[in-house]
Amino acid sequence: GGEAATDHNATVDFSRTITTDRVTNDKTYGDWTADNGDSFASVTSPVIDGYTADQLKVSEMSGITVDTEDISVTVTYTRNQGTIDVTYIDETTGKILTTKDLSGGTGDDSGYTTADTIKSYTDKGYELVSNDYPEDGTKFADDPQHYIVRLKHGLTEATENKTVNQVIHYVYEDGGEAATDHNATVDFSRTITTDRVTNDKTYGDWTADNGDSFASVTSPVIDGYTADQLKVSEMTGITVDTEDISVTVTYTRNQGTIDVTYIDETTGKILTTKDLSGGTGDDSGYTTADTIKSYTDKGYELISDDYPKDGTKFADDPQHYIVRLKHGTVVETENKSVNEVIHYVYDNGDKVADNYKATIVFSRTITTDKVTGEKTYSDWTADNGGRFAAVLSPIIKDYIASQLKIDEMTGITVDTADIERIVVYHKVPAGIIVPPVHPDKPSQPSNNQSKTPTAKAVKDSKPTDVLPSTGDSQKSQIVLTLLGIMAVIISPLALLLRRRKQ
Repeated sequence: GGEAATDHNATVDFSRTITTDRVTNDKTYGDWTADNGDSFASVTSPVIDGYTADQLKVSEMSGITVDTEDISVTVTYTRNQGTIDVTYIDETTGKILTTKDLSGGTGDDSGYTTADTIKSYTDKGYELVSNDYPEDGTKFADDPQHYIVRLKHGLTEATENKTVNQVIHYVYEDGGEAATDHNATVDFSRTITTDRVTNDKTYGDWTADNGDSFASVTSPVIDGYTADQLKVSEMTGITVDTEDISVTVTYTRNQGTIDVTYIDETTGKILTTKDLSGGTGDDSGYTTADTIKSYTDKGYELISDDYPKDGTKFADDPQHYIVRLKHGTVVETENKSVNEVIHYVYDNGDKVADNYKATIVFSRTITTDKVTGEKTYSDWTADNGGRFAAVLSPIIKDYIASQLKIDEMTGITVDTADIERIVVYHKVPAGIIVPPVHPDKPSQPSNNQSKTPTAKAVKDSKPTDVLPSTGDSQKSQIVLTLLGIMAVIISPLALLLRRRKQ
């Protein structure tokens, strides 16, 4: 509905003579004659880049008479559509991975970039070769646009090591770790080339890197503990197929402790603490997952958790871990409206014209703490202005309105009650001629204000009402009208007083 070009206006004018007998006041009317022809010429619709008119030309209209109604024609322009396609090609296989098809109005931004799609492929192991799609996006044009993004399979070349391990465990009698394991290896290696997209692997041959034997190892001395083997003997003849070797040296036990503290970062308070204890080297058998879920089920959100995801083991030194959570929130929008209604009625209460309606909408956000249920309210803001525009009252033949204009109302707030006004129309006594009023072109009402065919929202400046024949102002017309009404009322009274005096 927006204006595409300036309206085309044309007129066909007619005139006639009126002869008035100044004694009888009888009038004789001549015939209407066309002053400037009896047709409207054809009009070619303007050309607008990016748009197509539904009528390239409005045809000539002939046979116009004085009784012909005013003619209104609407030419509608439709936005041209442009297309963009982006093709993603696998250069390794030569196949098309996917194509992104876009369409939209000529001149509009496509709203698309290749970054996310390229990342989705690089996350799968592809590497970018080239991308001719503009980095900052592009706009739709009348001609189709074609872009290509080329990717290839990423390759990872790694060395695979196969190790024959010798592990000597130093444990307490109940199996807990007494000292750090002794680890020794005899290493073999080969190259593996991996296609990161298909995960296909190509293997080289195994080669020995550091000999084929394990040296003898003396068991560590731990105060207060005794090892069941003072030395583990040398082992020779190791090959790539030799199974890992594990030896256990047993000691006595120690005790270790672990504490996990859960903190509410919103309030700064400790929610709970989990205390654990067990033999050194033993698995704690505890994870934070269930406790965290119990809090997220209550509306919390996890900030951080430094406890090992797969758990941990008891050690000689105490271990301390912290899980931090915060209150989750939900944000909603609340709306409230203030309405203006103007009724147009005759002085007997009957309806003159449709009501004029306008609305100002206010909104605010409500933030709810999902843990406590407490709500925080933002300030109300007017989404579409904080004023009601001035409104001209409809003009009704032979009637005069109690208010020619409802003034602009400003300073409307969310607490303002709905506004209701009544404009009453009074019959003008017989013999009084109310000249027509032609107000300046009114300003358009805002989107939130309902339009009616009889009442118009106007600019703040006072409109000037013009008499067709004399050019007098609206104020002059109103004064003349009121003087005429007063004259009709006062004349009989003056005559009566005169007769009484005589």
